[in-house]
Amino acid sequence: MTETTTQAGHNTNQRSLIIATAGHVDHGKSSLVNKITGTNTDTLREEKERGLSINLGYAYYNLPATENDVTSGYVIGFVDVPGHADFINNMLAGVGTVDYALLVIAADDGIMPQTREHLSILDLLGISKGVIALTKTDKCNAQQITEVSGEITELLSSTCLKKAPIFPVSSLTGEGLDTLLEFLQNTLRETKSDEALQQNHNPRFLIDRSFSVKGIGTVVTGSLRSGKLHVGDSMLHSGTQQKTKIRGLRLGTANIRDALAGQRAAANIGIDQNSITRGDWLLAPEQYVPVQRFDAKIRFISPDFKLRSSAQYHLYIGAAHHIVSIRCLNVEPEKFFQVASHQPFIAYHGDKFIIRDPSSQLTLGGGKVIDIFVPRRKRNSDERLNLLRAQNNPHSQALIELINMSPMGVPLEQFSLNRNLTKIALDKIIKQLRASESFFVELQQNNQQLPSLLKLDFYLRYKEFIVAQIDIYHHNHSSKQGISEANLSKTVDFSGSHLLFHAILKKLILDEVLRKTGTLLHLPSHEIELSKDEKEFLAKIRPLLIQAGTIPPRTRELADITGISLKTLERILKEITVSGSLIKVAENRHFLPETIMELAELTEQLTEDNLNQEGFSVIQFRDASHIGRNLCIEILEYFDRIGFTRRDGNTRYVRTEKKNIFSR
Repeated sequence: MTETTTQAGHNTNQRSLIIATAGHVDHGKSSLVNKITGTNTDTLREEKERGLSINLGYAYYNLPATENDVTSGYVIGFVDVPGHADFINNMLAGVGTVDYALLVIAADDGIMPQTREHLSILDLLGISKGVIALTKTDKCNAQQITEVSGEITELLSSTCLKKAPIFPVSSLTGEGLDTLLEFLQNTLRETKSDEALQQNHNPRFLIDRSFSVKGIGTVVTGSLRSGKLHVGDSMLHSGTQQKTKIRGLRLGTANIRDALAGQRAAANIGIDQNSITRGDWLLAPEQYVPVQRFDAKIRFISPDFKLRSSAQYHLYIGAAHHIVSIRCLNVEPEKFFQVASHQPFIAYHGDKFIIRDPSSQLTLGGGKVIDIFVPRRKRNSDERLNLLRAQNNPHSQALIELINMSPMGVPLEQFSLNRNLTKIALDKIIKQLRASESFFVELQQNNQQLPSLLKLDFYLRYKEFIVAQIDIYHHNHSSKQGISEANLSKTVDFSGSHLLFHAILKKLILDEVLRKTGTLLHLPSHEIELSKDEKEFLAKIRPLLIQAGTIPPRTRELADITGISLKTLERILKEITVSGSLIKVAENRHFLPETIMELAELTEQLTEDNLNQEGFSVIQFRDASHIGRNLCIEILEYFDRIGFTRRDGNTRYVRTEKKNIFSR
């Protein structure tokens, strides 16, 4: 499974159909798979001695074929699950990784308890594609086969598998096997890869077993639940949070360069095999979002079932098992539930799961993950429930509804993480929304790569109120340049996050609705009304500060130059700093706003010129500005305080563009 052999053995048209068996114990699942593939899936000594499956088994049937002169590697993969009630955990791990079922029912026994439970599990997981194998027909006459077939049809009628065909077969005589196999082959040939799962979602590889191969290292097998996986990709192992390269991929017996969503494959990775557990994931590193709670829709088999608040239930999701508590969030008609675990796990919107009772003896129900970002407060408020109803829709429709009902905006980063969406898929959705009608604005928040979407009506309402409050402030404080963002937030009494408020202000500044001088926000039309003393002082002091440039005189030096007493000078400086005509950088140093802007520009340029992109030091700033070290420290500490730069040890980084902090 090296990269070299993978490329050499690559098939240009590789298709696979992964099938999980299901059915009551001793109804012939393993025998049927063995007859089709030639592989005995019972590999454990105890399985062979007892004649029943305990663990998951795996087998492959390869169909060499030629289409349009292109050699194609078609593979039918079987995940053979145990039928005995004692090993239902393993059965759930097997069916949780596939999208096609082979339900096996013995003609001599007919429908049995595990038949019903396995069928319920398939139905709860939404596995609607499948086929029924009516086995052991050699032990029955035609009338019995017809009667059991009728019972099966009736049983399936209210499930996802109601359209599944029934094939009478005998693993002993081989009767009917060719017909069943031909049907599976045709199903595989007609199966088209899910382009949406490949293009719209990041790769998620669900691990169900691992082993070590001499000369190769750790190999994991499992199902690629979404996206595309390529040899050379860097993935993150959820169990250890280690990153690893995909060294090689195999589909059946063929080495391949890439695997597609829905395929079962083996991957060679660089992680210790002893650190890997069934149910772990290989994920795109940026998609690693472990959760301990999620909100979901759950359907219980019995309509009369009632949750116990103190009970611990068994959750089966993917190929993993967790102990959880479940809380109903609302009453009829559309119920939502919150699932909470003591241990973190991986889940995304749309993932299916099964719930079993506290003793893990009965399957109670199953459901679908709706949202993995559970709020800390008001988890069952009307507002939250409406958001969950909106989330329970396809991507575009969900986003439209969320925008329309969210006065605090929709963070695209959270939306895309919840649904494991690729950037390409998200861009496509946003493009469609823009084309339909421009009913939202995009707000860039400092801590997020993706913007938040805020309904235009909400934005205009905030804009109108913010402008009105600043206008009132100007009227009451005509001698001041403007109001700080913190004080404006208190005045407006904005109920959302400060990050969203800051993003709204940034857009208002960008649209020239507001201006920012230093750290003060004001209307573009606002002019400061200075007192007589302040005007006279500025007329005297401004030329001195312009001449001094980036090294203004200290306060005591200004007193000596102007002849103004130190006490009076400090009072005037305090008043004129409040107006925004001067900026106080340190206790004894004041700058003109335009000089601070020049230093901010120099800081940005210094960062751009640093090819290592590792920030800059005080010494580098000193050498670039030709300012003394002590004054450099005072300037940079001022930049830190107002949020323009960030200090980390002896290095500083620019946190945001200067236009977001300063304005001429």
